[in-house]
Amino acid sequence: MKKLICTLLAVCLFAAWIPAAYADGKDTYMIGGLEVPYYDDGAQRLEALGLFEGTGDGYALSQSVTRAEAVLMALRMVGEEQDIPDTYERHFSDMSGHWAEAAAEYAYSRGYINGTGESEFTPERSVTGREFVKMLLGAFGYTELTLENAYDTAVDSEILQNNYTRTAVRTDGYELKRSDVVRICLGALHGKLADGRRLNELLTERGVFTRQQFTRVMGSATPASRDNRDFAWNLNSEMPSDKNYMFSPLSIKAALAMAANGAEGETQREILDALGIDDLEVFNESMRALISEYAQSGEVALSVSNSIWLNKDYPGAAQAEFNREFLSVIENSYFGEAKTVGNSDAAETINAWVSENTNGRIPNIISDCDFLAALINAVYFKGEWLTQFNSSYNDFKTFKGRDGSEEKIEFMNKTGYYQYFESDYVRMIAIPYKDTDVSMYIALPQSRAVDLDIYIPEMKSTYISLSIPKFRIEFETELGDMLKELGIETAFSEARADFGGMVDNYPMNVFIDKVVHKTYIDVDENGTEAAAATGVMAGGTAMPPEPIEFTADEPFTYFIYDRANDEILFIGEYAYAE
Repeated sequence: MKKLICTLLAVCLFAAWIPAAYADGKDTYMIGGLEVPYYDDGAQRLEALGLFEGTGDGYALSQSVTRAEAVLMALRMVGEEQDIPDTYERHFSDMSGHWAEAAAEYAYSRGYINGTGESEFTPERSVTGREFVKMLLGAFGYTELTLENAYDTAVDSEILQNNYTRTAVRTDGYELKRSDVVRICLGALHGKLADGRRLNELLTERGVFTRQQFTRVMGSATPASRDNRDFAWNLNSEMPSDKNYMFSPLSIKAALAMAANGAEGETQREILDALGIDDLEVFNESMRALISEYAQSGEVALSVSNSIWLNKDYPGAAQAEFNREFLSVIENSYFGEAKTVGNSDAAETINAWVSENTNGRIPNIISDCDFLAALINAVYFKGEWLTQFNSSYNDFKTFKGRDGSEEKIEFMNKTGYYQYFESDYVRMIAIPYKDTDVSMYIALPQSRAVDLDIYIPEMKSTYISLSIPKFRIEFETELGDMLKELGIETAFSEARADFGGMVDNYPMNVFIDKVVHKTYIDVDENGTEAAAATGVMAGGTAMPPEPIEFTADEPFTYFIYDRANDEILFIGEYAYAE
């Protein structure tokens, strides 16, 4: 059997761009056998950072790039365009009087570039992918560069971060379009200089842009947007109605996005479309920043951990290994650990990793070793309420379940000012956590299909008499059928799945066998502890007004939302007393 991924969620815890028409009337173009979308969004980002300019025809992304244009772009990308002198020693005989003469001679004097001959630069010839990254790498401070080793060096320095850029450079003689240059340069912002620093750090030091500008433009802490938040609510509508559930959109997205980095063609497109990811490279960069930010969280303990596992005892896998480029993305963008296991220790070792990264709340996620590779994401969250509930005010109320059942359970009670929204369709309250922009939202909607986060901007501070159940939920589900309903079908096909960029030296086709999600949440007077794992296997001094009653004694939806990073961490429904 040829299976790929056992996707695991252990602790509980995606903006679509429609490109403009181009000169050839198409939205995409071909690099070898790879269909590539034009990158208008990336051009806008680089322009906002002062690193890219349009033409009289807009961004003209379908136009080829000359060697003269390429050398100027390489200098701009390291903040040295303004350093080009007015006087210089001439080396290139075919650059005399050329508009880019000073740039080419400056780059040559600095050791960044060579010519096409002893004294020729050939400025108007289209630049190839390898030539351009060699120029970039030279400007980055790398030495002993050749056209033969430029590709490997660019991968190792993390300049080439997706299949599009790698294919553009790896394909012999491929002449770059402006769209390719945009995509390479955008990824290069997170690439490593020869001295170990990141390019964006150098450009910040040189005053090309500020750290705040870079964060805002790149969305470095915001991998979620309206379209990929839709993934969360679309998946919510597929969840079971006959039991309480909770899932982590963040965890599931991370696991599937890792898989997408090893996928190609229709397999990758279906995953990205379902997740609402317009550009995987940008999403990878955003995940890198998000995970880093959460690692520095204070009062709210929030961690995102990733790992990939290869079972060497799986039939035919003795010589198998993770693809080097895939591994580089997982390690550098997802801070993922890569590990090898065998049949004898796979379950025990993986479960121990999951337990450790969920603070013991999810002690196990797999029970057998029947997998080739496992991609695992674990999210752990523990937050203290901004104002805690007093347990002495707790009482027992009747909770009316969806099936008509009634049972007395313990409720927590508190009166105070909360962000609140009410309409004919839903009532919703936000309960904030201490020292953070993260809140738990509890909603009484008429329909579970409602995208509840759209009401957040309309919430107002309101005096509320709040009563909610104490509850603890453990939930486990296999997500395969739900993901197929959202359009991810090819990845599960033994015959049609294409994960050619994930595992090397494996003789059979690789596909996703199952996606297991497991979550835990505990809500009490002090706050919330939640975990998920996914594997791809004011009040004032005046007399307050009469409070509005908000009593969650019937089925309610809750979600934990990080407003600063525009990220839904968890969604769940409590519909049956436990």
